[in-house]
Amino acid sequence: MNKFLSKRTIVVLVVLFAIGLATYLATRPRLAPGQAPLADISNIETLRTQFNQDAGKIRLIILVSPT
Repeated sequence: MNKFLSKRTIVVLVVLFAIGLATYLATRPRLAPGQAPLADISNIETLRTQFNQDAGKIRLIILVSPT
């Protein structure tokens, strides 16, 4: 009986931790105050236009692949 209670206790603690983590991740701010959102660029012309508009500033291009 003690083994059953200890397994149940561990499962309950893991579930509570998961709920707490999910709540934290869902409610935390996505961007720092004053930070512009990242641009989702679907074609090269949009990238080129936005890149050239920011001449003289620090620019960062991140390429992400789902595979």
